[in-house]
Parts: sequence; C-alpha cells; structure tokens
Amino acid sequence: MDVIHAVTTATCPRTSRLLLQAFPERSHDRVELISRLIALGLITYGEHAVNYRVMMQTARCWSGISSRDARQTAMAIVKAFGLIALVGEPLRLSKRTYRALLRREMAMRFGNAAVQKMLSDEVLARNLSTSTSEGGDAPGTAAVGAPAFGQSAFDVAANGVEACVGLLYNTQCLFLSSFWSAPFLIGCAVFGQVQQSTRAADGYDAKREAHRAETASTRLRELLAHAEQNGEAIALANGSFTETEEAMATLEAGQEFAYRREVLNARTNFACEVYNSAAVLVPIASVLPRLISGVAVELWDLQVAIMSFNGFRAALRSLVENMSTLRTAEAHAMHVSNLHDALDAVTSGDHERGLSSVHVNTPEDDMSLIEVESLTVQDYEGRDIIRGLDFVLCRGGSLAIVGSVGCGKTLLVKTLAGLWSNGRGGVRLISRTRSCVLSRKPYLPRGTLLDICVYPTCAADIGVETHELLVQVMLALGLGRHIEYLDVITAWDDKLSLSEQQRVAICRAVVNRAELCILDDATCAMDPTDRVAAYDILKKHVGGVLSLGDEVTLPKYHDRTIRLHADGTSSEFTDIASPMKGGSVEGVANTISQDSFSERTSTSVSASQAKESPAKSVNTFNPLQMDASRRENQFIRQQKKNVARVLGVKPEKLGVVPTPTKQQKRSPATGKNLSFDPLN
Repeated sequence: MDVIHAVTTATCPRTSRLLLQAFPERSHDRVELISRLIALGLITYGEHAVNYRVMMQTARCWSGISSRDARQTAMAIVKAFGLIALVGEPLRLSKRTYRALLRREMAMRFGNAAVQKMLSDEVLARNLSTSTSEGGDAPGTAAVGAPAFGQSAFDVAANGVEACVGLLYNTQCLFLSSFWSAPFLIGCAVFGQVQQSTRAADGYDAKREAHRAETASTRLRELLAHAEQNGEAIALANGSFTETEEAMATLEAGQEFAYRREVLNARTNFACEVYNSAAVLVPIASVLPRLISGVAVELWDLQVAIMSFNGFRAALRSLVENMSTLRTAEAHAMHVSNLHDALDAVTSGDHERGLSSVHVNTPEDDMSLIEVESLTVQDYEGRDIIRGLDFVLCRGGSLAIVGSVGCGKTLLVKTLAGLWSNGRGGVRLISRTRSCVLSRKPYLPRGTLLDICVYPTCAADIGVETHELLVQVMLALGLGRHIEYLDVITAWDDKLSLSEQQRVAICRAVVNRAELCILDDATCAMDPTDRVAAYDILKKHVGGVLSLGDEVTLPKYHDRTIRLHADGTSSEFTDIASPMKGGSVEGVANTISQDSFSERTSTSVSASQAKESPAKSVNTFNPLQMDASRRENQFIRQQKKNVARVLGVKPEKLGVVPTPTKQQKRSPATGKNLSFDPLN
C-alpha cells in the first residue's frame, strides 16, 4: 500500500491529495471504500469463473459432437445456457449496477463538499467565490468538476481492480493449463502491450498531418463563407476564377494531409496489427517443445491457454487505457484543488496575520438575546474600528446603534451573526436559526412572491395559520396590492421598489417567528409611515429588535441608543430629545447636528468662540457667523434639513435660511451679483 500511495502521489498529486482529504487514513470512510472495491473485485472474479465454466461446457459440447454423442452434447448445451442465464448475466448486471451506485456516491461526496465550501457562511459573507477566481467561471467549473472528479477517480480504482483480478485469474489459468508455457505466454503478452503503447506514443507525424488537415478544412470554410458574403463584389471584379482556384487548392491540400495521416497511421499500427492477428497462434506455438519431446498435449489445455492468454492481454490493455481516465481525473482535480486552495488561503489569512478572534457563544440567561462584552472589531487590515463595546439586549427590548458612515456598523452586524471573527472580546447570541438579519438590500431568491416572503422556509411547508399571518402583516405594511400575486413567478427584483423589498423582508422575519431581528439600515428606503408600521410589527411579533443606521431616524423607535464615534469608542444616551419623549424640535436638531459635526471634522473652535457668552451656545444657530468655516455651515445646514424632513416640519422652523435664487443674489440698485453670500 505504501508503494501504491507513493506512485499515486508522484504521478497525480492533486488527485491523491483530494482523495486523502475525503478518505483520511484509518477512517471509517476509507475502510468502507476499500471494502466496496474488494466486493467489486469478488464479483469480477466470480464473473471470470463463470466464463471458465461456460468454456468448459463448450469444450464438452464439441467433444460430444466429435464423438457423435447427442446426450452429452445436449447436457453440455443446457449447462452452458444455465450458467450464462442464471449466473453469468446476473453477476454482470449486479456489477454494473453496483458500479453505478458507487459512482453516484463518489460524485455526491465530492460535489457536496465543493458546494458546501463555496456556499459556507464565511465565504458568502466575504463574497469570496468570485474574488478568488482567476478568470472565467472558476467556481462554477469547480462545482461541476467535483462530481466528475469523483466519478473519474472511482472509475480509475474500479477499472484497476477489475484489471488486476483479470490478470490474476488468467495467470492462474495459464499455470494450470501448462506450467512451463505460462511464463512464455505472459512475457509475450507484456512485450506486445509495451510495443503497442510505444507505437501509439510515437505517432507524432500522424498527429501533425491530422492537425494540418483540420487547419485546411477550417480555411476552406472561411473562404466559402467570405465568397458567400461578398459574392456580388467578387463577380463584378471578375474574381470568381481566382477564388475558385484558391478554394480548390485548399481542398486538395486538406485531402493530401488526410491521406498522409492515414498512411502514417497504417505504418505505425502495422506491427501491432500483425501481433494481434498472430496472437492466437502464440499459445499453439508454446506447446511445440512438448510435442517435439513426445509429450502428449490435451486439446482442453490448449483451449484454456488460448482463452487465458487473450484474457491476460485484455486485462493489460484495460490497465494501460486506465491511464487516460487517470489524466481526466487529474484535470478535474486541478480545478477543484485550485478553488479549495484559494478559499483556504483567504479564509485563513486572518489567522496567518496573527489577528485575534471574537468568541461567539450562546447566552446563559434565557431572557438575554444578545450579550456583548468588551467587544473590539477589526477591519480587513487589522485596524480597530470599534473598541470596548458593551451592551445587553433582553427579550422585549429594542436597541439602536447609530453612527456615521464607515464607523463599522456592517462589520458589527457580521460579528454578531458569527460571520466575522477579526477582533477581541466576547459575544453571546441566540442560535442563528432563531434570529434574522435584514440588510439595506434584502436578498430575494428566485421563485414566487410567497417563496420570497417565507425564505428560507419552503413555501410548501407553511400552514394556513402562517399564511394568514403573512396576509395580515402585508396589509399592515402597505403591501396589500401584492397579495393576489403571491403565487406569481417573475423577476421581483425589478418589480418591487427598494422600500417594498425592505417591507417584504420585515414580513420574512415575522413569518419565520424570529426571536431576534437585527436590522442593518434595513428601513432606510421607507417613508416615515411605513417605518412606524414596520417597527410596530417587529415589536409585536419579534422578541427583540437591534437596529443599526443613521442617528436621525432610528433613536425614536427604540428604548435605548448607542452612538459609535469616529475614534472607535461608543457612548449610550437615552435622554436625546425627540417628539416621542417630550423634547422640542429645535433641541433635536441642534443636539444631533452639532454632535455629528464634532465627530466628522477636525477643525478646532477658535479661542474667541470658546469665550462666547452662553447666549451663543451650541443650541443657537447663526448662519451669518463669519468665524465658522464654509464646510461647517453647509454640514449643519444639511443636518437640520434632514431632521426637519424626518420630523415633518419646515426647515425655517429650525433656523435654516432658504437658499437665495439667482434673482435674489442680484443687487436691486445695480443689478450685479452680490459678492457676499451669507450661507458661505
């Protein structure tokens, strides 16, 4: 076994490595595979034994005919037919069925492994299937090539076992028929097969002529296509004769190359064909020394020698032809192995760079949905983007985590879901099957609208109660006009707007009875009415809600709010003013806008602004303040407009001066543009 493993590793390393990964040493799967191959070999041995018995009855039949014994001839015919019908053919059918079953199992084993690796949570979260492909459709090629590799690898093993059994059985028969002639016959068979393999490998000239003939055929097709497209122009230029001559010359050259190929093949195969024709005489020639010495030779022994010699040659030929199947398996193994190496290299790159890992477990308390303790999240390059985050979300609660763009909210969602491990600290989260993560752009699978609304549950598995709940939620979310199209299959990505897609995702969380719903900016496209309805439904049907997004829209829909700052720190504030909590509109606007700006800009406040009176505090907005930079004024102005749009008030109520038009910018006296813009 060590020698076979060493030879296999040297000739086909990728195939050997994939087989070793799928069937480790001293594993149950490896023992089971070997036992099945042994069973296949026993069936093949039984098939050879039946053929031997059939040949024996055939010899008795000829003996009965020569002796004019009708009874012996009839009995031999009946026995031979019985062996063929009752034993031989059933064994052959069983072998073919067993081989087909094992081929299917091998294809499923390697195919499932490739598909599971490409569609694992970590690969899907990082979108590695396309980024790791060197070109073309490498992941798809590997997914299709994995089952083909399994089938080819099994064919190599099965053909090798059958050929080895054939060699052993026919060798045994040769020694039983004539002990002294057996080595000579075996040597002749091996020598003939070596000569045939050498002749086949030396057919370079014939292959070259075949390539030239194919090139000439391609050129002829191009000439005829060109003449068909430009026929009128060629006729007007009197070029038909020239085109005809060129086409006929190309045709003649192609036929000349084909003729040379056939002649070279005939010359190459001449010695092999002579050997194949004379092979039947080799066993007869092997008994000449015995006849010369006066030893009697039985006709039965000669017939057994001929049959065994031909069977030995056939087994050798099958063993040599099996090398082409091995090359096919190695070609499929190359695609599968390259994809596995690429995925392993990317997924294990974090550990090779020495990055720490976040530990994700389940909560010890049944009332807790999420427990985050001293969590630090790192980006793709190992930099800390969130540091020391602590919070607990219990059943019946809702929490909003807000922050500016790029502060790490999406990576935090992946970390909580167990799809991102770069960082430090601990996370305790309920099972993934009991939670639901909704993103800004929901995933809409192919199928009916009902399939989309209940994904990942199969639409055929939902009951009447679940269907009624889905209808109620769709009506509450303003999706009532789509209820009659639940069974329609279409491109729902194009039919539904982003707001409708996000509301469908809310339906999905409710229908699947999620105990925890994590929303990664999953309501950004909804208008205020739909957003209020969405959070009311989630708080009614879902155990807990964790939302991540901007600081303008989320806080008023949740019990608590945590702010992620640009430096990676976090702070919790529950006293933010909002209409739902009794605060003034101006307080909401000024608190959010100034707090956001203090994070995004690095411009320090001048000494004169630091000494201003309390009357000009942060809650007072003066657009004519000359000491403020233009970028600061524009940012605060945009923030106040966002707050006004969310709260449903006019921007002027928050102190936003309307942008002057071109006519307003002109001086009434001179008609020239004003050189001073109060908004800049």
